[in-house]
Amino acid sequence: MPRSRRRHGARIEVISELDASHAGFDVTDERTLRALRDAEDRHFWHLTRNELIVERLAAIGVRPGARFVELGCGGGCVTAYLSRAGYDVVGVDGHRALVELASSRAPDARFWVHDLSRGAGGLPERGFDAAGLFDVIEHLDDPRAALRDALDLVRDGGWLVGTVPASMRLWSRVDVQAGHRRRNEPSTLRADLRSIDVADIRIAPFNRVLVPAMMVQRRVVSRLGDRGRISEANLGVPPWWANRLAAWVLRAERRLSPVLDRRNLPGASLWFAARKRTNRGEGVPRGGVEPPT
Repeated sequence: MPRSRRRHGARIEVISELDASHAGFDVTDERTLRALRDAEDRHFWHLTRNELIVERLAAIGVRPGARFVELGCGGGCVTAYLSRAGYDVVGVDGHRALVELASSRAPDARFWVHDLSRGAGGLPERGFDAAGLFDVIEHLDDPRAALRDALDLVRDGGWLVGTVPASMRLWSRVDVQAGHRRRNEPSTLRADLRSIDVADIRIAPFNRVLVPAMMVQRRVVSRLGDRGRISEANLGVPPWWANRLAAWVLRAERRLSPVLDRRNLPGASLWFAARKRTNRGEGVPRGGVEPPT
């Protein structure tokens, strides 16, 4: 039976867990964790990605009130944002220390500590309106298995959504240090989604304006020798004026996304959404979920 306990008002159920020094992500490096926490709270990249996620969810009819599960929630950056936006959200991660951090950020959410390499079979609930994998599958040797597991948690007609780093042209030591196996092209991501037999696949680039700057930044950061220095340089929050300017530019890009999506301009990241097939053809509105327009 899962062990559950209360922490900061959020229920945490421990199903299984990774060792703190697991090779996939070492949570014992306090310097890197401090930089990550600060970046998730203040960096324009995290702030604008959260905004994009909620906007894209609304565009497919998954609105506040929907039941949402985030797999690989880490320290709860997205889970907390979705919870504040009104979603009934559960965050899942194998690192207990990160889930403890996530629970402090999202007191109204629930969390499951679970080693996702064991699959989703041990999780206590199914039938979610949507499942999210936000910058997760690029870390995995078998991303299709993770997509299948996530889809298994979703009800018929529900959605599988996520984000991934895009374009192997941007590959660098930063990706290696982050534990990435690849950066995704739209074609490879679409092939992965088609392999799990979903309907209505949608893929859209974002953070297009960052591509030129990232090509330069990755070359500079990759010359740093120390792992900690690379992480800090990559995660470091820009000066307040630059951080605000970058956020403003990315928000402007998002307002233009209907036009930019049609032009198929490449971005530094990709959003994806795919709907789970239903065998009965029933309608899907329920609990904050509306049919996509």
